Amino acid sequence: MKNKTEGSKKEKFVAVRKNSDGTLKEFKSSSGKVYDYEQALEAVEAGNIANALPFTGRDGARHIRGINDGDESTNLSQLKEF
Repeated sequence: MKNKTEGSKKEKFVAVRKNSDGTLKEFKSSSGKVYDYEQALEAVEAGNIANALPFTGRDGARHIRGINDGDESTNLSQLKEF
């Protein structure tokens, strides 16, 4: 059984910054830290971000996606911009 405080120790992405083509380039965490894409991917892969998962795309590269909970508003691209 997971400890209830375990999830609260992890940061969440709360805002994003996008490139001109709409792809995500930076992420702002619940603690206010700003990650570029590579830093964000490292944090996600380390398990430090509660609302994102790493995955390997069709292009063979590692990417970040939100938790698939069926709620469109939790999609990372739907987060507010900063």
